[in-house]
Amino acid sequence: MYLTDHYNRNLDVKSRLTLPADFRKQFANKVCLVPFHGALCGFTPEGHQEWMQSFFPEGFDPKDKAQDAIRRRLSALTTTVDIDTAGRIALSKVSEQIREKFGLGRELEIVGNVDHFEIFSASKWEQMQASFLDEDFDSLLFG
Repeated sequence: MYLTDHYNRNLDVKSRLTLPADFRKQFANKVCLVPFHGALCGFTPEGHQEWMQSFFPEGFDPKDKAQDAIRRRLSALTTTVDIDTAGRIALSKVSEQIREKFGLGRELEIVGNVDHFEIFSASKWEQMQASFLDEDFDSLLFG
């Protein structure tokens, strides 16, 4: 999987989001949506499992209460949705509380982030881009 670029999309009246064709080709028929770092992140089920395992570099220990709590919380926050024949996912299946918290209204931005995509409100994406000047990017790249 290698997701790049960003796309502006509008939800339809049933709160469905059409995935970009380049993204659809890399997913089978399901997307795991999880709120993380200010975005709604979309993973393949396998990618989501790998992402979850990354929180436990020494391996998951079911006897460790903290690890068990982290895994349970991440699992509970994750909503798995189908991709319909038109390439749409139903954001209405994500809790209203999460959609409101992230400002996910009608106009959205879908951003590829290599092994997953991220969904932002279009206005939040614009603010992020405006605050991230070229000089900031250069300093991240070159120290």
